Amino acid sequence: MEKKEKGGIVVSHIRRILKNFSAFVMSVLLTALPYMGFAPSALDTKADGCLLNVTMISDLHLEAKGPFRQAFLRRGLLNLKRARHTVDAILADGDLTNYGDEASVQAFYRIMEKYSPVHTLVCAPGNHDIGHVEDRDHDEVRASLIAAYNAYMGTAYDMIYYSAEINGYPFIVLCDEGERWDYCTISAQQLDFLDRELAKAAEAGKPAFVCCHWPIEGTNGEETIWPESGIDLAGQDVKGVLEKYKNVFFISGHMHAGIKSRAVEEKYGLSSAETVNGVTYLNLPSYGLVNWFGIPWSGTGAQLEVYADKVIFRPRNYLTGYWYVNSEYTFTLN
Repeated sequence: MEKKEKGGIVVSHIRRILKNFSAFVMSVLLTALPYMGFAPSALDTKADGCLLNVTMISDLHLEAKGPFRQAFLRRGLLNLKRARHTVDAILADGDLTNYGDEASVQAFYRIMEKYSPVHTLVCAPGNHDIGHVEDRDHDEVRASLIAAYNAYMGTAYDMIYYSAEINGYPFIVLCDEGERWDYCTISAQQLDFLDRELAKAAEAGKPAFVCCHWPIEGTNGEETIWPESGIDLAGQDVKGVLEKYKNVFFISGHMHAGIKSRAVEEKYGLSSAETVNGVTYLNLPSYGLVNWFGIPWSGTGAQLEVYADKVIFRPRNYLTGYWYVNSEYTFTLN
């Protein structure tokens, strides 16, 4: 059944590309052409006065016996060692591994321990970490994932969803609690948790960063790139909770949607970063695999820079050091 579903998804992707072929091609071309100029390859902030600087990657798809994606991660971490401005944390926004097996999870943390110049880590497990584990019980897998994270960070979380604070800014991690291999189930208890954490951030006057591997349905071009890949809002109205508060940023991955320029957003409505009803949605490309509907290269992610009055989203290739300057977004804080 699972193999049939996976095969169906591949066919669905091909059909979606063919149906939107011009958008598929132009998403690459309009982003590859750096019509807004170049930025020095060094990892530095866009402006002075940066209060928080986070490296964001998603969809690493590591395998314990697969050398190439592990090499991509090592190379990216070495890139961070040459940063001219302090990187405060790394966000790994899901699908750290391809199959959620213990050996691959431990390979991820060994690489982080040995090569990362930044110890602070936020992990939001994805469908491959939880749902692609063959016959293992999903609750057991979730428990092992949070235990591995606790061992690395020295924390004591007992749920797969949690909130961490970096430089005084909250990062609220949401995660699937169901049993379907590609679907994200958010319980009423998790929604209440999200509501409480956002209320605390609002009271403190801080922007809040909600990290979830799955996008919200209908955001960042989900309905074109991969329909039904987002969080179904029927019965789990995550969007309604987000929209209750100001200065909320929702960070996702999952779609393997490459970085796209502003021109792609204007022409086709496909965006790596957009604000809808007061909430800003940031969708990260796949770091370990090929992307579609945007720059296809592996090794891509983005820097999140927080200032007193704004947040800047700066897409970057961590293997080459290339900044996608035509894909930067600045969001003013209210």
